[in-house]
Amino acid sequence: MSASRLQTSQGRWYSLFMLQTRRLLAFSSRVHTYTLLLYLFFFLVYLLGSFFSVTEEFVGLLQFFLYLISWTNLLFGVWILVFSCIVWAGDRVFPLSSVLLTIARMLCILALGFVVALLETLFEKGLVVS
Repeated sequence: MSASRLQTSQGRWYSLFMLQTRRLLAFSSRVHTYTLLLYLFFFLVYLLGSFFSVTEEFVGLLQFFLYLISWTNLLFGVWILVFSCIVWAGDRVFPLSSVLLTIARMLCILALGFVVALLETLFEKGLVVS
């Protein structure tokens, strides 16, 4: 019997689909980690900019990239969480590690964003002790 005449069962197709969605979820998680690393790079450049003489345009460009990457990371994290729920509904196995790591990466971005906002306020308005 040739391979073209073999019939695949419905369960096999279903498990192949779930395998592909889990692979997509793992790949999306990896991309989310890379956006976090990109944010950390721009965050370190922003911090090092306070030790060296840089122009206002450079600082403005760094702030723009920090805002852009942070919002991209947060929205992509929400997409991963929604996709995790879709995988859970279809596969009946909750992807706990993907969800927990996505939430941890999102909290890391929020914490670093808070530090950037704090430093931005400190650099622009100074520190007042009364």
